[in-house]
Amino acid sequence: METIINKKKYIIGMNNRTLLLVILIFSMQISLISAVGDIGTVKQNNCIDLYNFCPTCSYVNLTAIQTPDKTVDKMNEAMVKTNNDFTFSFCNTTELGEYFYTTCGDKAGTVACEDIKFQVSPSGRSGNANIALVIILIVVIYTITFISFFGKNIPLSILTGMIMTFFGVWIIRNGIVVYRDNLTNYFGYVTIGVGFIISMWATIEWLMEEVF
Repeated sequence: METIINKKKYIIGMNNRTLLLVILIFSMQISLISAVGDIGTVKQNNCIDLYNFCPTCSYVNLTAIQTPDKTVDKMNEAMVKTNNDFTFSFCNTTELGEYFYTTCGDKAGTVACEDIKFQVSPSGRSGNANIALVIILIVVIYTITFISFFGKNIPLSILTGMIMTFFGVWIIRNGIVVYRDNLTNYFGYVTIGVGFIISMWATIEWLMEEVF
């Protein structure tokens, strides 16, 4: 009986140690993830100053950049020092998504490297904080345009149709908040088409009324 109890205690002890080890490994991974710096978000095809702050460094080099498609571009470019700040202008931001870059410098007399990330989005904004506002704007523009069209309000139809056309062009160029893909492009083209047709119809109706 005692042997069985001891075995149970041993198994419980092993399970507790295993659970503790899993928690410890998970905590270390979380700490490593949170240790990666983040310099923010830049608009697609715009330049961004890659940044590193190191008061004890006499130099910092940019050694690698990982693009969103996981391609790693290895390099050894000296960053420009301004007081305690080191910067490097990076302009190859054609891909949307998350970039990582690695810097190495003589921190406190010892060579140390750091991974830092930044985001590239169509608008230069990050997160989904503005998505509700954009959706409301889309609904309002479409609603007013269709109400004016089916209500045969010609002046308002011309105005709202033109607004919808320009809004569609804006969507194609900038996407919707952090999204820009084939879906947002198609929506932009549809918005342009609907706005153009409504504004042209209203213009023709207005000219017909003036003639007759």
